[in-house]
Amino acid sequence: MTELVRFAAEDGSSVVVEVDDDAPGVEQISRDDKGIAEAAQRIETAFSAVKPAIRSVVEMLKQLGPDEHEVEFGLKLTAETGAIVARTAAEAHFTVKLHWRRETPP
Repeated sequence: MTELVRFAAEDGSSVVVEVDDDAPGVEQISRDDKGIAEAAQRIETAFSAVKPAIRSVVEMLKQLGPDEHEVEFGLKLTAETGAIVARTAAEAHFTVKLHWRRETPP
């Protein structure tokens, strides 16, 4: 099953995301009058959790020295833990493509 979770942003805005609610040991969190749960953390904090892993992959690819490379991954949001790298693109809330092209010196 799924539920709706609101992630607040630093600028005061928010985004509502549909998340799986069948994770084992998950405790229900507060809901508004429309039944939307409030996430345990802001969306920026949630995405910060995956930055080290993504940075490691990018750095490894840079060391291989290709003229061009592309990294694509899915991010999934959960009410309790925030952002995680999704198992498959089909279950991702966000599919992120990072693309680098080296500038050739004149």
